Amino acid sequence: MKIVIAYADGLVADANGCKQFLILTAENGQPTAKELLDMPGFSSTTMLTLMSKTQADVFICGGLGIAMRNALEMLGVVLVPGVTGPAEEAAAKFLVGEQQGDPGILALCREEDPDDPMACMHDCARCAGCGPIRVPEEAKKNLPDVH
Repeated sequence: MKIVIAYADGLVADANGCKQFLILTAENGQPTAKELLDMPGFSSTTMLTLMSKTQADVFICGGLGIAMRNALEMLGVVLVPGVTGPAEEAAAKFLVGEQQGDPGILALCREEDPDDPMACMHDCARCAGCGPIRVPEEAKKNLPDVH
C-alpha cells in the first residue's frame, strides 16, 4: 500500500500549492519504506501525475479542492482530507484505522446523478462535457485532414 501525504516541515499540508509529498509504503499494516519527493512546480497535472506514478492508494492532506477530490476519486485513491499534525503520525493513525481529518470535506458539492456516469458533478465548464465531443460544422472547416 502506498500512502501519499501532502507535506510541509514535518506536518500534513494542504494539497493545493504543496511543494513536498511524503510517500510511505506499508505492508501488512506496517511501514516498510518512506521517501520525500519535492514537487518541481505545483499544478493539478503534476499532482495527478505524481499520484499515478507512485501508484498511490491513499492521500492524506489538510485542505483539498473539489476538482482535485473528484479527479483523485476517479483514480481510485482513498482520500483522508482535513488532517492536521505530524505527517508520519497521520500515516500511523491511518494504518491502525483511527478516524482523523474531516470527512465532511468529501461531501462538499456532492450530487448524486444517475445520468452522470463519471461523477463529474456536471462541472462541464472544465471539460468537454459528458459523452462524445461534437465539433460544430463551422469549426470542422479549419481542421487539418488526417490520413
